[in-house]
Amino acid sequence: MNALIPDLSQFQLEELGQTPPVENPNAEVSFKVDIEPSRVTRRIVVGILDESCKRGISIAIYPATGEVCDLTNGGGVIGYLSRTPLNPGVPVSCDLTLYRFGSNFVCSARVQGEIFLYPAFSMDGTARLTAFVGQEKDGNGSEQAVWSRLRLDVLEQPVAA
Repeated sequence: MNALIPDLSQFQLEELGQTPPVENPNAEVSFKVDIEPSRVTRRIVVGILDESCKRGISIAIYPATGEVCDLTNGGGVIGYLSRTPLNPGVPVSCDLTLYRFGSNFVCSARVQGEIFLYPAFSMDGTARLTAFVGQEKDGNGSEQAVWSRLRLDVLEQPVAA
């Protein structure tokens, strides 16, 4: 099931943690995880979103081509990994970072050390963000994504902005 433009609904998701409300107007939220593709033709997903699943950052990675897509703001391609294809069973390091400036959040995604800019968004300080991983549904059962080295942090005063 490899849709041209992926949608979050085509993925089987596993929640890994939730932040406290991000109330500090200068906070930084960081979600780091390694995720293993099960097949070269099955996308994997990493994200951190609010309760509505409309604000935050979520990316899909297609191991065969290295395509990295935005799943929250219309599903467009935001770039390609330079070293592809990605091998099944080999961890892919992902680091999603959200920098808060008042009610605005500026985002970046780092995959295998390569940085991809992500659209900014606005959100009030009472929302909690939920971190998750997953892979494309394939109709053959409920196989969970394999992940490791999870880290979810909220820094009230980032070191640098």
